[in-house]
Amino acid sequence: MIISGSTIVLAGRFGRLAKDEARRALEALGAKVTASVSAKTDLVFAGAKSGAKAGPAAVRGIPIYDEDALVAVLEGREPGTPPPSPPFAGVPDERMGPGEALDTLKNADWSAFSPERDTVPLREALRTLELAHGVTDAHRLATARLRAAGALLRHSDVHHGELTGHALSPDGRHLAVGSWTGDDYERGGVLQVFEVATGHCVHAIDGIMGGIGFPDRTRSFQWSADGTRIALEYNTNATGVWDPFGTAREPIADAFFLASGRPSGMAFAPEGRRASVYGGESDFLRNVIVAMHEGSVAGPPDARPEGTQPIEFSGPPEESRETWSDEPAHILDRAFWSRDGSRIYGESADEYAAISLDVEKQQVSWILRLEEDQDAAPPEWSLDERLLAYQRDGKLIVADALTGETTAELPGYPGADVLCWGPGGRLAVVDPAGGIVGIIDGTTGEHRHDLNVQADASNPRGSDARSWAWSPDGEQAACVTAEGRIEIWSLAGRPERLRVLERTIDQWDHSFGLEWPAGDVLIAIGSHAVRFLRPGSGEIVADHPFHHAPAARRPLLFTGRDLGDRLRLNPAFALDEDTWAVAFEDGTVIAPPGRDDDLDARLCWAVARRFAWPFRWGEQEIFPDPAHAGVGAASPESERLLAPFRGRGSTAEATGTWPPPDTATVTDLITVVRGTLVDLAVQSSISHREWVVDTLQQLAMICARRGEAAEARELALAIPEHRRRPGHLARIALALGAAGFDTEAAAVLAGSDLADVDDAADMPAIAGACAVLGQRERAEQWFASAREAADAHRSNWGVRLPLVWALTECGREREARVVLDDGLGTPRGRYHGVPWLVCLLRRGETKLVRELIGERSEPNDPDKPHAYGVRWFDDWPAARALAVYGQPDLLQLWGEVNRDWVRDSLPEAERIAAEGRPLGPTADQIIDLAAQHAGLAKLPKAAKRRESAHVARNAAECGHISAVLDLLPETGEPGQYGLDSNTRTWVALSALRTIAIGVDVDVW
Repeated sequence: MIISGSTIVLAGRFGRLAKDEARRALEALGAKVTASVSAKTDLVFAGAKSGAKAGPAAVRGIPIYDEDALVAVLEGREPGTPPPSPPFAGVPDERMGPGEALDTLKNADWSAFSPERDTVPLREALRTLELAHGVTDAHRLATARLRAAGALLRHSDVHHGELTGHALSPDGRHLAVGSWTGDDYERGGVLQVFEVATGHCVHAIDGIMGGIGFPDRTRSFQWSADGTRIALEYNTNATGVWDPFGTAREPIADAFFLASGRPSGMAFAPEGRRASVYGGESDFLRNVIVAMHEGSVAGPPDARPEGTQPIEFSGPPEESRETWSDEPAHILDRAFWSRDGSRIYGESADEYAAISLDVEKQQVSWILRLEEDQDAAPPEWSLDERLLAYQRDGKLIVADALTGETTAELPGYPGADVLCWGPGGRLAVVDPAGGIVGIIDGTTGEHRHDLNVQADASNPRGSDARSWAWSPDGEQAACVTAEGRIEIWSLAGRPERLRVLERTIDQWDHSFGLEWPAGDVLIAIGSHAVRFLRPGSGEIVADHPFHHAPAARRPLLFTGRDLGDRLRLNPAFALDEDTWAVAFEDGTVIAPPGRDDDLDARLCWAVARRFAWPFRWGEQEIFPDPAHAGVGAASPESERLLAPFRGRGSTAEATGTWPPPDTATVTDLITVVRGTLVDLAVQSSISHREWVVDTLQQLAMICARRGEAAEARELALAIPEHRRRPGHLARIALALGAAGFDTEAAAVLAGSDLADVDDAADMPAIAGACAVLGQRERAEQWFASAREAADAHRSNWGVRLPLVWALTECGREREARVVLDDGLGTPRGRYHGVPWLVCLLRRGETKLVRELIGERSEPNDPDKPHAYGVRWFDDWPAARALAVYGQPDLLQLWGEVNRDWVRDSLPEAERIAAEGRPLGPTADQIIDLAAQHAGLAKLPKAAKRRESAHVARNAAECGHISAVLDLLPETGEPGQYGLDSNTRTWVALSALRTIAIGVDVDVW
């Protein structure tokens, strides 16, 4: 690094150097140190909290170095070179026996051990020793030393959702894969790193918000050139930068511009300090360069400007504009940054164009039209970035990547879905439709061979996994066939199929792709597994299936909660399809006896989060269950987590029959629903607070309808202060008073300040509550106000229908009918009036229901767009209500008017009409619930949340309260930003309302 004569900026806070000291030292070396970045700045040394000052340098591509580099420069070293240190003398010679090797390791100075320098040589030496003598004391001593230095036990079964992409590190030593979220969006996705040489997982970061990548998207993972940073598209439409070997869940830097429903594409600069992302206001190219050194950057169209100002691109030169006279707004996708940092290449898929951006000139340098077919192979650049291949007008075209000018034209491959460059400019054109793979010499434009290979179909615009991979030397290649096999071909001279690897991925229903990063390692990657193979023999080096869900109880499940979720990475994993195991980072392992080989295949010690060390080489602490592990764990952290299991004997519970006996009551379920509100009450989220208020009101209404007046009063008075509280209290008081519980109704309404209520939807309930409590004058005032609000907009059923309900509850049915008849249209919005339908059915007013559905509704016309506001109870819960209240004739009428299928529900409605509502589940329903529950056991944890909620709702429809309570722990925890229909508190309330009134709608 040239310091003399350079203009340097020191940014942020340094931990080992004072800024004044660093400035003086740099000036002594001939540098000029300035306070801020300018056009004259040559480089920046950045410490912590340097984003604001270093951002302008990052976006311009000015080199940025960290404090380690600054220390190295001041010590006379090049950045990135380690300080002088004594060599580690503990690597045994291959000729040594176990005793000599042990002595060598004992006598070594382990303080001189450098993981980056010494792990691999030591591992290879001990592997040679193992081949000759088995696992010895030398292996155990070395493992103990590495554990003491911070090596952590790792398993690979870390993903909640499907894998969404992958990327090899530039040096080919590590593979990064990532996943989406499964059912729980806020729990996030996982970034996982494998060591290629061993095939083992050496690191994982769980909890990346919103997951990584997106289904049917590609190139969402991009490494910096030095492998110290990785850029990820995450949280649906943000771009972030992480240290792939760090532990932070939050990104070092992030960018957000567009709140779209999917990622918009990005390209990561080789120095790792800037990226190209969607943004800006250009009418030609909607991509900008943003600083990704540290901190956040944001801007229009969907965010306020934040961070360093992005750099926009202008359109192509004038001579190139004639073919793009309409100047469409291009969005660069499948993009990447050239290794020299001068260009950004990519595809504008919607416009069928390949694009090159000149970074220094901030200009589009060329645009090439592509085949206008989304299923056609996308354009691909050669490994040295000198050439570009694409198809258009039935031709295969090779172009100069720098100028875009055509260098060769060959006959096209109409069914090709992949263009794959190999070393030396060789190009494979994979044509699954034609059953061939064309081999082209891209440097000369010559066609070499057509291989008869029925390749599996690929989706290179939607997946990083492709069916073809070249060997690192370019003399061999591997291809996934349509049958799921892998064919290995020699292409050094005359093509020859060397071998076929049969059924490479067992029991996969999903396609997979290949990477060949090293001569002796081939990687098969799919959405549910990663497998490392020897291409020469087909030997499996390491196999990592994800998402297995053994039917047995999860080993760390305690009182309905998985205690493993408390840790940074859950230590529980599926040892196979039928067996759970646990591997804590400290080395504590829980697994059935006799599974040592299986554990060794799935576990490793991760050294410096980069290198895998065999599990079998260490002292193993394997326990049969959490109860035993709780008294022998290797660290205080594991002991604390396992403490609840102590003294409980074996926790391996036999699987009993399901569902359990239905002994629980509605009161039990009400208690559970209220219990789910405890965590919400302490949240700062507005939606959480509103959920607490609304749920307590619903619980009180259910108790009131059940005649449990004291319980209803207690629940009502527990509603916290909130703008909705007066209206809710009035509804509860009205329900209690109408049922004859005047004392409880008065207690609910006492002390409630009603003077400031201005929500017209609350006025009818207040009027009704005053009426049932004998406060006639106040009641008439409120009724008059409610009637005035309803008549102001006769189609506003959000006010009119509550007024009809309140008048009916007070016994003023004639007035209620007048208000009903004065309305225009029908209710729409939440439930479309179904809560009132339930009230009518409960009161037996079927004549009015028939009139509303049959005479006052406009039948659905299939030839017209669906319209709301023309049919009463235009929502599927209405059909459910008619069925559970035993109204087959009304149900059939509803189906005819709405042109909806109700035939499956008619037998239930007829049975209830004849026999009344059942008090519990039928034998057939029990069998069906058991089958649904058995299906849950086969799902991975991340996919179980939604289905558990679904089965719980089915159990509620059957009236099986104990089954509901048993399933609730498998549903989701409330998220930081709100709730969804699979959240435990939502499912519990939904089940309670279904059991209490027959259908999941608000209880009136």
